[in-house]
This record gives sequence, C-alpha cells and structure tokens, in this order.
Amino acid sequence: MKTILTFGVVFLLLVFSSTVFAQEGFANRPITNNLWTPTGYTLNKGEFTVGIGPIGFGVTDNVQVGTNVLLFLFQVPNANLKFNVSKSSTSAFGVGVDLLHFSLDIFDGNNDESFTVFSPYASFTNNIGDKTSVHISGQYSFFASDADIDDAEAESSSLGTSVSGGIEYSFSGKTKFLADIGYDATFEGLRLGGGVLFGWTKFRLKLGVAYFNPAGVGDFTLPQIGLWWRFRG
Repeated sequence: MKTILTFGVVFLLLVFSSTVFAQEGFANRPITNNLWTPTGYTLNKGEFTVGIGPIGFGVTDNVQVGTNVLLFLFQVPNANLKFNVSKSSTSAFGVGVDLLHFSLDIFDGNNDESFTVFSPYASFTNNIGDKTSVHISGQYSFFASDADIDDAEAESSSLGTSVSGGIEYSFSGKTKFLADIGYDATFEGLRLGGGVLFGWTKFRLKLGVAYFNPAGVGDFTLPQIGLWWRFRG
C-alpha cells in the first residue's frame, strides 16, 4: 500500500511540475502554512482562501480570520484568528488561536458531554537563503468539558502541547518543496512529512505524505492533500 501511495504521489508531482501553462503564484504572497506547520505570515489585506472546507480572509496585511465550514456540517462550530506581530524582508513572527466546540453525541448518541478547545500558538519564519525558509511553531491546547462530572477523580479539563518545524524550498515561482517534523505531547507521537506545493495565479495544490505514531495506537502513513483558491476580493 505504501509503495502504491508513494508511486501515485511521485506520478502526480511529475505531471503537475511539467505543466507548461502554469503561471507563477507566489510572488509577494508568502505561504501561511508549510505542510502543516504555521508560518509567521498572514494573508494580505483583502485576500480570500477558499478550500474544501477551510476558508480564510485577510482583514488587514497583519490579521486574518477563518473557519472550516465542513465541521459545521458535523455540528462543530469553529473559528481561527492569526495576527502577524512583526515582519521584515527576511523574517516574520505571528501568533494565532484556534477555537472549536464539539459534543460527543456526534460519536455516541447516548453521550451529551461537550468540549470546548482553545489552542493558542506562536510561529516564526526566517529566510536562510534566497530560496529556503525555516518555520518553527509551538501550540498549547486547553480542553474544557461543559458537562457536570460526579466522579471526584475525573478531570473536567486537560492540557496538551505540540511543537513543529518545517523547511520550505522554492524550486521555482510556482513550485515549493516542503518538509515538516513535529511532536504532539497530547498523543505522545512524532510526526514527519514531506510534500510539494504548486501555486498558480489563483489556484493552489498541496500533495504530500505524513507519518504519525501516537502512543498506544500504532503507526500511520497518510496522504497530505490540499487544494484551495487564493485570490483578492
């Protein structure tokens, strides 16, 4: 299965990288996420991103907001906010927060317990060459239960942290190679991944593979696929 998946990803990369009609799409539009690691940048003012679920909007050149509309279909309200604290020609620092609320009733019709998840994070990007950038991010997650818990030994809240780092290499004005590594302290698992990002004038496509080994669950090798439109309103 892994061999077939790897072959399929490589084949798609070759097909898209050889597309002669592709136009450059990264000029003055730094990426806001590496493979999964947040970068220090935000969307430009007036820019939209619309994907299969995730959407975002650049309120200013330093502030973006977003949500995932697919999660609302599963009765999971969610929102995210990202703020660029500082940026220069070679680096950027940003902070953000992810919010969501879900009920265990969507998994178990007899369980009405619900949780609110508050996840602030910080991310830093630094250029280490004309074509290469590194990204470092740390996230703190707080899980709070909205249900009354009778058992004195049960906990109504829990904490989790994760750290990750990534490398972004600009092969051309329309192709970037990405690699990420991270550790999730909540699930006690290492995560590795690599992929490629194609950027046309409005359309973007991300293809990659990620490995994750949460404690007590086992190893997973999963495709990383993303497609979205990035354009000015």
